[in-house]
Amino acid sequence: MANSGRKGIVRFEDTLAYTSIGTGLVGLDGGTNSTNTSYGLAWTQSLDTGNTSYTISQSATKGQHIAGSMDATDNEMIEFCGSKLMFYGQQGFNAVEALVQFDAVATMAFNFGFTDEVTCASATLPVEMGTVTQFATGCTTFCGLVYDTDATNANVHCAWVDDGNVATEALGNLRMKGVAPVADKWIYMRVEMQDQGSGEPVRATFQYNQDGVNAVKEFETTVDRDQGLAYYFGVENRAGLARGIFIKLPAWEQSISD
Repeated sequence: MANSGRKGIVRFEDTLAYTSIGTGLVGLDGGTNSTNTSYGLAWTQSLDTGNTSYTISQSATKGQHIAGSMDATDNEMIEFCGSKLMFYGQQGFNAVEALVQFDAVATMAFNFGFTDEVTCASATLPVEMGTVTQFATGCTTFCGLVYDTDATNANVHCAWVDDGNVATEALGNLRMKGVAPVADKWIYMRVEMQDQGSGEPVRATFQYNQDGVNAVKEFETTVDRDQGLAYYFGVENRAGLARGIFIKLPAWEQSISD
């Protein structure tokens, strides 16, 4: 097991004072970033034609932040990701977090957490929802928060996928009842993975906080402790509605192995 306690954990929190954001991977959206050599970038992104790239921006209401936008095209996506598969459950403790805001929240889906691809090559979110189901569409491994207005209960849900198999936990248990994004309000999201030792999957904690509502759930997942994962935030349109997306203080934590 890795060291525990604050002295044994590395934390990276991006104030956006200097970080550059790359665009796309080799062979995807005309990108030039490799999963192995990302040219010193902390973050990379992928977006469909017509959407506006994430850039460091400033405003009187939001201060320094990252801003991107989506045009009014159904099923289009925009993704903001870490540049490496750097998180392994067996390290002991890993966490990702961010402040996120949308100026329109109708007819959309998003994922936030850890996934096994630096941007999803399948051009779909790692996990999507049908009316009463979750299904893995764009990943082999995922652990994080999912919101999808295609669901009958359009609330934020916890989700995980291992070897392409989505969680078998009852959907009602994964659902954060009554919790859904509100336009023009900052959302705090955090996903933690804790190692449980050799032969055991990771345990995960999921947190969503917005507009005075705080929801936290914890589950033993099926995610393998030796799977490399990356920081991931992806948004997909569910109808022809344009929207702005804003990010502040993207951060991660990782324990220092023995």
